[in-house]
Amino acid sequence: MKILEKTARFAAVAFAVLFIVLSLVGIFGAWFVNRKASDVALKGFGVIEMGVGVVDAGVGRVDDFIGISRTEVQEAAETISGVGAQAVSNSPVLNALNERLETSLAPRIARMQQALGPVRDAVGNVRNAVSLVSSLPMMAERAPRLATLDETFDRLEEMSANGTQLRSTLRALVAEQKSEIAPETIATLKGLTQRIDTRLSEVQANVQSVRADVDALQGRLDKRKSRLLFAFNLVALLSTLMLAWIVYTQVVVIQHHWARREK
Repeated sequence: MKILEKTARFAAVAFAVLFIVLSLVGIFGAWFVNRKASDVALKGFGVIEMGVGVVDAGVGRVDDFIGISRTEVQEAAETISGVGAQAVSNSPVLNALNERLETSLAPRIARMQQALGPVRDAVGNVRNAVSLVSSLPMMAERAPRLATLDETFDRLEEMSANGTQLRSTLRALVAEQKSEIAPETIATLKGLTQRIDTRLSEVQANVQSVRADVDALQGRLDKRKSRLLFAFNLVALLSTLMLAWIVYTQVVVIQHHWARREK
């Protein structure tokens, strides 16, 4: 009987030691998983933050270009209205206007397209990061849409075509050296400047909408990031406390059986 009792006590001690080892491994594993999960989440949030920075910088540059371009186009419309029907007497003014549009407006439209290229890539990266983050518990979020930026590029293409038509019409007027400009031509020039100004306004509204959408997304995700990291730490802490309690109970078991081993 004593042999069986001692065997049972040693078996209980062995199981207690096993539970202690598993609990200690579980404590290490809980914090290891917590760190890995936090790293994955922070990488996703980091990509979003980088994307927001690129979007803000790109939209800021486009805003500057648009402000200058709208002023230039409005001044061109005023110049055309001032010239009136007198082409020959105002040919130096028309020449200067055409050169100005050729050397400033056209390249600036191209620079807008170049500035929006990284913005579109950044929004695409933000979409991918949002998809990754949305796979985490309670983190479902709507990704920003690329349709607005695609529409913006279409508007820039239309604006570029309008600018080319405006400059070619002005060049033709100067080359023809007619004494008077037909009312239809003046109306065409004014219509082109109006369309360019409208396109600029639409581009500005679109890029600002994208910026607002991405900034709002970052604001929401910043709050969720804090809650998510807190939840990760809380789960790891609760797991640690639970496993630490198991370790304590098993130490008590070992002490009990070890103290009674000779009795």
